[in-house]
Amino acid sequence: MQGKGLRQLWQQRIQSAVVITAVVAELVALTACNPVALTPTSNDPLRVQVRDLTEQVSSLEAKNAQLEAQLASLANESKALTGIDPEVIAATPKMVRVAIESASHLETNQRTNLCVARVYVAPSDGLGRFVQIVGRINLSIFLLNADGSSHTLATAVYSPKQVSDAWRGGVMGSHYTFELPLASDGWACGGSVTARLEFTDGHTGVSFQAQHELPHQK
Repeated sequence: MQGKGLRQLWQQRIQSAVVITAVVAELVALTACNPVALTPTSNDPLRVQVRDLTEQVSSLEAKNAQLEAQLASLANESKALTGIDPEVIAATPKMVRVAIESASHLETNQRTNLCVARVYVAPSDGLGRFVQIVGRINLSIFLLNADGSSHTLATAVYSPKQVSDAWRGGVMGSHYTFELPLASDGWACGGSVTARLEFTDGHTGVSFQAQHELPHQK
């Protein structure tokens, strides 16, 4: 019964997303031939509706992803969940996205004079709220060359215990912090590099990826 209730809610969310997507497509068709001018036009309200409906679609897609995560958790833990109020299950946050925060950067350690990548990782649920995670993280830092090739500067694998120990919280919010020393012949810790991570959920086995450019911070 718990799984059936979640599936019905998921189907309702998907149906809502389909309807809103259809409306967005129709409004885009109406406004596509009329580019925004410097002065107000009769189509400006339609453009506002397109923007608002597009944001609603994105929100519904995130909520649907959360419901899918809840269904997967329910399937894997059905025995353990027997007897738990379905409302409690539905209200339990589930991670649906992991991101590398924009504050992540390169820096030169003043004590060791080594180049270090400081990566801030923020997992979130379908409502965009930070959630703590349990699982394994694979992290790599690499240079992107002009010809499209890449050059790896460092890689690391973090166990569930190491991921847990990397959690940080404060007045500016919560995140996981990872630091990797970088070194490569002919590279002097300048410009920017790219960080890529893969998180594998320890409960469901589902993997999530994220990538972000890291600028050098002096």
